Amino acid sequence: MTRYSLLCTAENDSEVLSTLSETFDVTCKGFALDLLPQSRYSAEELEAELAGYDVYLCGYDKATDEALSSSPDLKLILSVRDGPEENIDIDACTKLGIPVLACSGRCERSVPEYLVAQLLLMAKPIIRDANTVRAEGWTRENDLALRRLCEGSTELAGKTIGIVGLGRNGRGLAKRLQGFEVNLIANDPYISPESVVELDISLVDLNELMKRSDYVVLMARVSPETRGMISRELLSLMKDGACLVNAARAALVDYQALYDEVASGRLRAALDVFEAEPLGEGSPWLGISDDRLLITSHLAGLSVERITYQTKYLVNAIERFMRGEMQPSEFRNPAVVDSPTFAARGGALWGALGR
Repeated sequence: MTRYSLLCTAENDSEVLSTLSETFDVTCKGFALDLLPQSRYSAEELEAELAGYDVYLCGYDKATDEALSSSPDLKLILSVRDGPEENIDIDACTKLGIPVLACSGRCERSVPEYLVAQLLLMAKPIIRDANTVRAEGWTRENDLALRRLCEGSTELAGKTIGIVGLGRNGRGLAKRLQGFEVNLIANDPYISPESVVELDISLVDLNELMKRSDYVVLMARVSPETRGMISRELLSLMKDGACLVNAARAALVDYQALYDEVASGRLRAALDVFEAEPLGEGSPWLGISDDRLLITSHLAGLSVERITYQTKYLVNAIERFMRGEMQPSEFRNPAVVDSPTFAARGGALWGALGR
């Protein structure tokens, strides 16, 4: 049996990945070894590392046209991301005859769960109370002050939650919120009302969603149509005291306008993503009171289970690809099969185990 080589620079479940050992010589490098952000390869570093490998299992490293063009043995790329185009030059892969497979749904549980937690933390002063107890203790002297702190605690029940984007994660959030007795509304121009009947959710235009919602949760993908869609004008439509929750992408929002609204005290926000990450010590966002702003460090999609899920998904994808069971429609670049270089690249692996 022909043996192939696979380079993995993504976080992975080593036990699951080892199941490929009968067919592949697997090498883990960079971020895959120590999970430190500085271990992610630059385009130049990746160009040197990819030499000689047949398959590349990619995390967040920059797979540019230059790096890919300098890897004549590369036949297949697998991305742990649902949106591989964020760091992989998909057009270059198509030109070079390299199919790209991506891990759909790896965050479909972790992100909705995280968002439920953000909503609850914005409704109830749990963090503030817990931090005060740790710093001061819970004593007779501060007991009344702690109770007063929690007098601002509110319930999600009866509130209107507007979800912008009803893809996999948006639907997952809607399902998880059904037990909270909230009023769910959503905006997504790409779906029909009939497709969300089981979610007990009403589709409305974006202006109406911003006006009615006590909490606006952004779940849309970034595209030319959605970039900057939450403008200063739309933010001005939100109720006083309403909260915007963003664990999707900062590019969806006019962040200067959002900062102005939150810093003024008119709106609240729970933000897991920012225009520049990490924020840095001097960020003005850090000066906003924690009762109006919840900041987390781009963590919504993370979980122990996600790592196992994405590894199993991609191992299965490699095996299906090599057995010839995978259709081009499952590639992120289905047009690759029409590339004149496909036969010598992706085509050399596609169905190789069935020959």
